[in-house]
Amino acid sequence: MFKYFSGSGLLKTVLLSLFVSAGLACAASSSASAVPPVILFIGDSHSTGSFGMQQDVLLRSVKGFRVATYAICGSSPDNWFLGDKTSCGYFFKDVDGREQRGVEAATPLVANLIAQYQPAYTVVELGANMYGRPLEWVEKTSHEMAMAIVNSGSKCIWIGPPHARIQTEAGVAQVFDALHAGVGAYCLLFDSRNVTRYPAVGGDGIHFNSLGEPGARIAENWALSAYYAFSPLLKAGKPSK
Repeated sequence: MFKYFSGSGLLKTVLLSLFVSAGLACAASSSASAVPPVILFIGDSHSTGSFGMQQDVLLRSVKGFRVATYAICGSSPDNWFLGDKTSCGYFFKDVDGREQRGVEAATPLVANLIAQYQPAYTVVELGANMYGRPLEWVEKTSHEMAMAIVNSGSKCIWIGPPHARIQTEAGVAQVFDALHAGVGAYCLLFDSRNVTRYPAVGGDGIHFNSLGEPGARIAENWALSAYYAFSPLLKAGKPSK
C-alpha cells in the first residue's frame, strides 16, 4: 500500500521512487506524440473557490502538460458517476483555458472526462462532503473512483479534506481513514488537515472563502502545500523537449 503525504513532512522518498519510474515511462511514450499529455483536476466547492483557482494556476505552470479542471460544489465521488446536478456553483476550465462559471450544472461523468482527455495524471480534491456519511460508503465510493482512474492508465493523486470548524476532528479523521482505506493503495493521498486550520470565529466553518480575504489566503496556502508535495512527481513525468 502506498503511504500518503502527511503535509508536515511533505515528501515521502518512498513514494517518489515508486512513481518516478512510472512517470518516466509516461514521458517516453508522450514524447513520441506532438500533443502534450493532460493533467485532469476535479474537486468540490473548495475547488470552485480560492483553493481550486490556485491549484489550477499551479498545475498549468508545469511545463509539458495541458490541464483540464472541473469543480462541482457539494460533490463527492458518487456524483461523478451519476451526473447529479449542483445548484451551489461550478468551475470548469478546459485545456485551452476556456473558463465556465455558474450556479447550476450537471456533474461531468468521470468516465467521460477520462475518455475525453486520457489524462496522464488525475488530481482529485474530494472528501469534505463525505463527513457524516457511513464510513463503508466513503471507502467504497472513493475506491470506485480510484479504480476508474488507475484502470485507465492515469496516475492518481488525491487531496484529502481540510480542517473544518463545524466538523469534529475525530469525524474528519474517520473520513480520512476511510479515504485511505479506499484509495491509499492506488493514489498518492495528501492529508490536508496538517496544513489547514479554520479560524475559531467567522465564516461558515467549512468554506475558506466565506472568511473573505484572510480565508482566501488560507485556501491558497493549502493549494501550495499540496502542490509542493506532489509536484516533483508531475515534473518527473513531463515529456522531453
